[in-house]
Amino acid sequence: GSERLEFRPDYGPEVFTGVCKIDGRLVGCIGNRQGYLGKGYPEYADYPGMGGKLYRQGLIKMNEFVALCGRDRLPIIWFQDTSGIDVGELAEKAEVLGLGQGLIYSIQQTDVPMMLVVLRKGTAAAHYVMGGPTANRHNAFSLGTPATEIEVMHGETAAVATYARRAAKEQAAGRSLDPVIEKMNELVERYHETSRPAYCAQQGFVDEVVKLTELRRYLQAFTGAVYQNPTSICPRHHMLLPRVIRG
Repeated sequence: GSERLEFRPDYGPEVFTGVCKIDGRLVGCIGNRQGYLGKGYPEYADYPGMGGKLYRQGLIKMNEFVALCGRDRLPIIWFQDTSGIDVGELAEKAEVLGLGQGLIYSIQQTDVPMMLVVLRKGTAAAHYVMGGPTANRHNAFSLGTPATEIEVMHGETAAVATYARRAAKEQAAGRSLDPVIEKMNELVERYHETSRPAYCAQQGFVDEVVKLTELRRYLQAFTGAVYQNPTSICPRHHMLLPRVIRG
């Protein structure tokens, strides 16, 4: 009873958006893709795009897809494995952060149930814009896996941002860098401990941590629960999204 029909496969290659069937019931699915994205992408920059990071086209595509799911009353399941949103001068000129804010607005205005699965990484603003419960009032529940990491930034990045100037001053003064390095390592370890699956569940970042082999049962339960309310279901012959995908 499972099928998928991808929305705009030639646009925004870092994310998958598509209509899927779970036990024969239609849902919208959005998830990150990993790996090298090909020469010339993102189109606004001269550096190569890598899967897991969000760029301009991917944000636009997700925004359109969320709006269409709302129009067709399709529940949405988000699958996260993201290292963040593209940043820098070129990304700012491409209005990437503004598009991320627009995606959050679309999520808030789309009155359909949503579910989040953090497969691996849920990092920084990308965690919020991809259906994260802290920026999504329609989140029914969120799942983690044994590989889940949810963090504002990587521990190494935080350590450099916090202690780089102190290290430079100590080095200029001819003093040992060992105390600073020790502090940096302590901060990295603290970030590591507070991004683990058990900590995420304890703090309520996810509702439950499940094995990957058990994940499908939760997707079936979510989809089945949504379709128990017939007043919220759009008849398939009235749906716009499948016709848009097929062209």
